Amino acid sequence: MSGDDMTVAQLAEKLEEATKKISALETLMGSEGNNGVAFLAGSATDVSVNSGDTAWILTSTCLVLMMTIPGLALFYGGMSRAQNVLSTVMQSFAITCFVSMLWLMFGYSLSFGTGNEFIGGAEKLWFVGDAATGEPILPGSNSGTIPEALFCMFQLTFAIITCAIITGSVAERMKFSSLLVFIFFWHLIVYCPIAHWEWGGGFMGNLGVLDFAGGDVVQIGRAHV
Repeated sequence: MSGDDMTVAQLAEKLEEATKKISALETLMGSEGNNGVAFLAGSATDVSVNSGDTAWILTSTCLVLMMTIPGLALFYGGMSRAQNVLSTVMQSFAITCFVSMLWLMFGYSLSFGTGNEFIGGAEKLWFVGDAATGEPILPGSNSGTIPEALFCMFQLTFAIITCAIITGSVAERMKFSSLLVFIFFWHLIVYCPIAHWEWGGGFMGNLGVLDFAGGDVVQIGRAHV
């Protein structure tokens, strides 16, 4: 057999192997209950990510976060006595870190889990995913037309600034450790339920109440103190 015949035979063999691989991939993508593709690309039922929506929410997330650090930290620090400036500023920074951990562990699930009309469920605790559907929260998971991780971060910035605003009412009059204990309970008992009522499928949202800028969740929520 000539060299050209060997080349044609090898090409034909490789083409057959490629055809089999494509067929196997199509079977994998079409099979029900298979998480192979979902693991890489999120839920198959998710709407595709919109680049414009994602870019805008990223920008909004940065702006809201900057309202707390350095914005609110410097604002409250400037109104404090000189000997309490550092303490007042650090309260905002500490709350940013503390609430971020609380949000990923408990707050996100209590606010945006399925649950009922008054409180979210436990399926997203520790950001592990939805136990009811078996779909984990992955880098490819979407929330509408944006990644779910970005949606979580965007909502986190509101949880942070709501807690940080409270420090203005206790500046120079509350121990640092006591403040963190208070924020722990306030975030879980007050903020998360209100966020679920309005934004997470709770009774206020079902009644048609709209809150595009946090007037209910942030401003009314912090007024409980």
